[in-house]
Amino acid sequence: MKIEVALFATLATYHPEGKGTEVFSVYLPEGAKVEDLIEHLDIKNNEAKQVFVRHKSRPVDFLLRDGDRVAVFPPVAGG
Repeated sequence: MKIEVALFATLATYHPEGKGTEVFSVYLPEGAKVEDLIEHLDIKNNEAKQVFVRHKSRPVDFLLRDGDRVAVFPPVAGG
C-alpha cells in the first residue's frame, strides 16, 4: 500500500531522497502500523514523538490504510 509521508524539523534528515520536509511516498505491506513506517524509515522510536494520520494524533500501533498521509514530528522544546 502507498503511504504519503511528511517529516518535520530534525526528522527531515530521514527523507530518503534528502529533500527535507518535502512529502514522499513509501510502500508498505497491508496491515502495516505507524511503528512499521517509523522502522522502515530508520527513525529511532524516541525521535518520533508525535504522529498524525488522517489529521489526528495516532499511537504507534495505529493501523495504516492505503493512501494515508502521515506527518511525523520530533519532540518539541521551548517556552
